[in-house]
Amino acid sequence: MRKVKEVEGIQHEKCIQTYGYTIVPGFVPKDLVEALLGRVNELYRLESTKRYEGVPERDGKDKIVYNIQNKDLIFIKLLSDSFLRNLLIKKLNDPFYRFLPVDVPNYILSYYNARSSGNALDLHIDSHIPAISSYPWAMQVAFVLEEQNESNGCTIVVPGSHQSGKFTDRELQDVKPILSKPGDLVIWDSRLWHGTLENKANASRWALIATFTSWWVKQSMDITRSLPEKIYESLSNEEKSILGFCSIPPATELDRINTKSGYETLKKSVKEYYSS
Repeated sequence: MRKVKEVEGIQHEKCIQTYGYTIVPGFVPKDLVEALLGRVNELYRLESTKRYEGVPERDGKDKIVYNIQNKDLIFIKLLSDSFLRNLLIKKLNDPFYRFLPVDVPNYILSYYNARSSGNALDLHIDSHIPAISSYPWAMQVAFVLEEQNESNGCTIVVPGSHQSGKFTDRELQDVKPILSKPGDLVIWDSRLWHGTLENKANASRWALIATFTSWWVKQSMDITRSLPEKIYESLSNEEKSILGFCSIPPATELDRINTKSGYETLKKSVKEYYSS
């Protein structure tokens, strides 16, 4: 990953605070972008014939590979970059999480997909509720693998709307397109009003999109239960914590009485967490 200098990092933090988003140009090296894009296309060829329950009609033209943390370790290793890690610690960590050191993540991954949009997507928020606060509880991270422009349906945002305290106005026309290149990193506060334009070019525009939340927010997918054992065995304690293994609710009070826990509670395998 490209090393983000401290001064540059401060500017990105200020952009998120003020505008609700930031773009880090050329963050992912070209050779890694190519490897990731090749893996995504390979996975999509294998999974494009699957039928998923509950997919909205608006997503009918989208290309999506769901739960990529379950597909290849390469996708999880992206999430350990020091710049991204430190930024998310400042934004999402619970300062009163006493079971882990203050300088390691206690935020968690909520969901992680590869996506190439087709239809236009109305302005929305992914925080579920709006709020005016200096402290977000959810943030999105997009690793851009192909050029994103107005022709192929790039993301659009309303700068500063993360502090509006309001649900989106889906009739609003005053939006800003997020133009990005392969290797760019785009980060936004999940309260930010955002959507996508229609992909009129009918060309792929793959990106890896991860949503991170504070530890107490319910994950959008049951990541801990579904993670393959082979991938779990290759993770560091910190990576296991980010995937949610330090904040699995106890089965009963005889297990423990606090949802929060530390590395000492991590098991040797996924099945050990759910065996009776």
